[in-house]
Amino acid sequence: MSERSRASLDSWLQHIAGVHPREIELGLERSRRVAGHMGLTRPGRHVITVAGTNGKGSCVACLEAILQQSGYRTGAYTSPHIHRFNERFRVDGQCCSDDTLSAALAWVESCRGPDSLSYFEFATLAALWIFQQAEVDVALLEVGLGGRLDAVNIIDPDIAIITSISLDHEDWLGCGVENIGREKAGILRGNIPAILGSSNPPQSILDRAGEIGAQVFMLGKDFEATPSASQARWQWQGQGADETAVLLDALPMPRLALDNVASALQAIKLLPLAIADSAIVSAMKSVALPGRFELRRDAVSGILVVLDVAHNPAAAALLAVNLQRLRQQHPQIGRITGVIAVMADKEIEDMVVALESCLNIWYIAQIDADRSMSAIEAEKRVQEAAGTAQYRRFESVAAAYQEACDAPLDAEGSGTPLVLVTGSFHTVAAVRELTQATDEFRPWQRHSP
Repeated sequence: MSERSRASLDSWLQHIAGVHPREIELGLERSRRVAGHMGLTRPGRHVITVAGTNGKGSCVACLEAILQQSGYRTGAYTSPHIHRFNERFRVDGQCCSDDTLSAALAWVESCRGPDSLSYFEFATLAALWIFQQAEVDVALLEVGLGGRLDAVNIIDPDIAIITSISLDHEDWLGCGVENIGREKAGILRGNIPAILGSSNPPQSILDRAGEIGAQVFMLGKDFEATPSASQARWQWQGQGADETAVLLDALPMPRLALDNVASALQAIKLLPLAIADSAIVSAMKSVALPGRFELRRDAVSGILVVLDVAHNPAAAALLAVNLQRLRQQHPQIGRITGVIAVMADKEIEDMVVALESCLNIWYIAQIDADRSMSAIEAEKRVQEAAGTAQYRRFESVAAAYQEACDAPLDAEGSGTPLVLVTGSFHTVAAVRELTQATDEFRPWQRHSP
C-alpha cells in the first residue's frame, strides 16, 4: 500500500479536491472508465436513484429508514454534507469510518490511470465500491447535480425517483424548468418505474419517459398523500408491484415533506422485497434528516431554533409552509428571527419574499466559503426586495446567530421566540453544533446564567 493510501482522510480530501482543474465537470466517460478498472458492477442487489431540485435527501432518508426497519442492509450516498465528509456515505444507517473512506479513495486513485476525476466523481466511485464490498441489499443513490451527466448515472437503477423541479443551477442545467427537467430525466430507464414526486412535472420529463418506455408513477395521479384535518396523521394511496391499489391509513406524520415521503413509499411498494406495514409505521415515527426543518435548541439560552438548508425560492416556499404549520400547532410562538446566508449564485431576494409572512426580522450574514455572497451584496438585494421588512447585517453567520439568540431576551411576554437559520448547508453547519436536539416543544424560559 502506498504512503498516500495510508494517509489520513483529511489528506485524501485535499488530494481529490486538487486533482481536477474544475470543481464541477459533468460527463460520464471518465467515471465509467475508472469504474471498469475498479471492478465495479452493481453497488447493491437493488438500486434506487433519486434526482430532483429539492427533497432528494429526504426521500433517501425515508427509504433508508423503512428498509432498515424491515431488516435489509442499505447503502446510502447523499451530498453535500453538513459537518463531515463521512455523512455522505452510510451503510446500515451509520456513517462510514475514516479508514473505510481512505481505503475506498485509495482504490479509486490506484485505478484512475490518466483520467482526471472531480471531487464528486471521486466520492461517487468510492461510495459505489464501499456498497459493493458491503454487499448491501439496496443502494440508495442521490444525484449530485442534474442527472443525465451526473457520475451517479453510470449505474442503471431498478427504480428512478425525480422529486420536485424548480429553478436552480441554471448555469449548468439550462434555463427554465423544461431544460432542467430534461437533464433530471436522464436517470430514467426503459421498462423500470419512474416515480415523479410532483403533480405537475415538466413536460420534458414526461416526454422522455414516453420515449424510452419508462413506467410512470406520478404524485396526485398514481399515488397521493392526504393529511388529516388535525395534521397529526396522514393517508397514503398508491400501487403495488402487481398493479393492485394499496392504502396505508392513519400513518404518523413524519418530520419530512409529505410529497417526498409519499414518493419513497411508492418506491417501497414496487420493490420485490417483503416489507411489512408495521415497519413503515415505525419508520414514520423516527425518520428525520439533519438540517431539514430540524427543530433544536440553542445550547446556551435554550431558545428554539429551526435549521433548514433551503437554498432556492421553491425550498424557501416549502419552509414557509412548515413554519406556518408549526405556528398553527403551537400558537405560543412569538417573534421569529431569521438568520440567512447564501452562495453567490442564489436568489436571496426571492427566498426572503417567500418567507416574508413568517419572519419578524432578518439577520443577514455571509458564509465562510469561496463562493459565498457577501453580506453587503445580500443586504442590498434584500433591501430592494423586502420593502418594509426589518433586517440587520453581520459579517458572519455565527455572529448573526448569537445576536438572534440574545435579542429575544428583551421580548418577554410576546410569546415563545424562535430563531430560523437557513440559506445553505454551509449556513446550517456554521451553527448546528451550537445547538442541541429536542423532542419537545415547550415555552421558552431564560436559562440561569
